[in-house]
Amino acid sequence: MAFTKDVARHDRVWIDGEDVSNAFREFGFTSEHSEEDVSGFSVSGVDEFLPGSTTQGFAGEAFYTPEFYAILWPLHFGRTVFEAQWQPDGLVDPTREVYYGNVTANTFNPNATRGNVRVMQTTFRPADEDGIQSSAGT
Repeated sequence: MAFTKDVARHDRVWIDGEDVSNAFREFGFTSEHSEEDVSGFSVSGVDEFLPGSTTQGFAGEAFYTPEFYAILWPLHFGRTVFEAQWQPDGLVDPTREVYYGNVTANTFNPNATRGNVRVMQTTFRPADEDGIQSSAGT
């Protein structure tokens, strides 16, 4: 079976209805279930684990610009719940899957090092019981 090779340069990212795709040089999504040890219920003596609570979120590294500040700072400062969307390669393939959810901007840390591009780490965590979901693109 042949697999598609993917170079992440054309991701579509929306924050609170704004297309900020060009603001990010790195963006992604994680979803992880904790492992709950249920071995005490095993009569065979084999260690058994079941998935427990789920931790999800979007994270990335953005270029810090006045335009990006104007979008993200009020959302972070006001602890605002807003929709975020990420579509891998969505700028060139609108049929790709879309990850989306209502989130909060929990991390805001503009940094500067003389002679380097100003970037900042961003973290968005789910703000409701729906978490981050996925659907087919258009």
